[in-house]
Amino acid sequence: MSEEKKRSISEQADDIRRELDELIGNDDSITDVVEKDPVLPPARIRPNISFAEMKGAATKQAEKTITALMKFYLDEDIITKDEYVMAKKKMDEMTMSSLVYQLQAGERALTLLLETIEEGELAPRMFEVLATLQKSMLDVIKSQTMYLMATEESTKRIARDIEMYRKNVDKTEIQASGGSIENGNVQRGTKDLMRLIRQSEGMTEDTESIDIEDTEITED
Repeated sequence: MSEEKKRSISEQADDIRRELDELIGNDDSITDVVEKDPVLPPARIRPNISFAEMKGAATKQAEKTITALMKFYLDEDIITKDEYVMAKKKMDEMTMSSLVYQLQAGERALTLLLETIEEGELAPRMFEVLATLQKSMLDVIKSQTMYLMATEESTKRIARDIEMYRKNVDKTEIQASGGSIENGNVQRGTKDLMRLIRQSEGMTEDTESIDIEDTEITED
């Protein structure tokens, strides 16, 4: 290859190199971008949630609520000794615990979803899921309220049944001992009635100077 031909190829390469330099430019903007560390937005730090601990807290809250409700209407002996009341209390605590846990877990999921949308995930599906989750949360709250009201009403009914049972037992024992029941007041005879009247007036049995005997009024 002749020298002139080699020179022309070298000149063409120089021309191409100059054109590329003009296109790229002589500034160091690209080099600066590569050398500098990229600045990324800080990652959101979310607290670690133990669902086992959440379930345990929901169980404790349910037990506290049901126990307080039953103590408001029933005696301690009934709650701790009656088999039916004890079994019902256990079932109510389990159901209430499940409702409380679902409410807490739903609130956690709702918070995460809102944070994800806030970070820029604006897909229409995200808003559809958000609306569905909010509706589910409202249903859980409604179910929890209705179940608590139903539990209260059933506890009231148990308290009324126990009271009626005790009254019937007392009436049976009094009638068996020869007493009488008049106008809803239990009386064991005139002597007992007068003793109750004296006690209500601040008198005691020591002040009795005469014996009151039962009398029978006859018509002429």
